Amino acid sequence: MSSDLNDLEMAKKRDHKIMITDEAINKVPHVQYKEIPETEYDNLQELARQVLKISKDENDSNEVAVTYSLESARLIEKGERYIGIALGAEHDVDPLSDSTSYHLIRSSRDCVVIVLHNHPSLSAFSLPDI
Repeated sequence: MSSDLNDLEMAKKRDHKIMITDEAINKVPHVQYKEIPETEYDNLQELARQVLKISKDENDSNEVAVTYSLESARLIEKGERYIGIALGAEHDVDPLSDSTSYHLIRSSRDCVVIVLHNHPSLSAFSLPDI
């Protein structure tokens, strides 16, 4: 019964945007992603923090997408940007709206490109997310 009440309270919170706090940014977990080299875990945790920080500081806690290529060392050597940042609205963000993100996504053939983004209303993944 108590679990049902907690679920109901969480559902109510999804009706409105939750403003990002420094505490939330500091609590971003260290995730071990399948099929991504372990050497990237710290970078991805920091990028997840940056998604929230950019959202909080520059986008009124709305969605932000950060696009990152695992080919970053090669891209840096070529003098190219390897992180793209797209600012969105409360319920959506289009990573392709940022030219660097677009370039990373469209030009990647033999590498992994990762797009991290937040959901201000704490909603679950949507079909466009996938």
